[in-house]
Amino acid sequence: MNNPSQSSTLSISSIPQSSFPNAPIYMSQSSLHDSIHTDPNSPEVLKQNVQIALDHVARIQSLARNCLHGIQNAYQAGNSPAHTTAELAALMQALRTLAEFLRQTGVGAYPMPPAPESQSASSIPPTEQQLIDTTAREVQVLYERLKRIQESNTVAVNLLGVADTVSRAR
Repeated sequence: MNNPSQSSTLSISSIPQSSFPNAPIYMSQSSLHDSIHTDPNSPEVLKQNVQIALDHVARIQSLARNCLHGIQNAYQAGNSPAHTTAELAALMQALRTLAEFLRQTGVGAYPMPPAPESQSASSIPPTEQQLIDTTAREVQVLYERLKRIQESNTVAVNLLGVADTVSRAR
């Protein structure tokens, strides 16, 4: 009864989703395993994510320049406030998209050096040892600050304890 030509034209999309409530989950997992065999924390994925973030930043820079140009020339003939408003809306959306991308990928947690074209000899990224030294100094400063706070709290507790003892003795 089944014609082979009919079964080959049947696709997953023609089956109602209500028939298989968990199908999208399983299908996305299997396609994920089939298409991506790399670790999401691998250096290659990080490089790709950084490149995507840099592309977002370039688009944001372009939109920001367009907005600035529209604002600076707001009173010039032929300049449309609606166009500038649309550019501002696109800029805000691009910023939200970049922020969400950075949040989802974790790229936003890493310090990003400036782009090579804007790098000068004075803005060479710090070495690993310099980062370690800076972090150690910052941790030491925080430790000393917290230690002073704890000592101040101890003095306050002792003073309150003495005041409580004196008030009970009366």
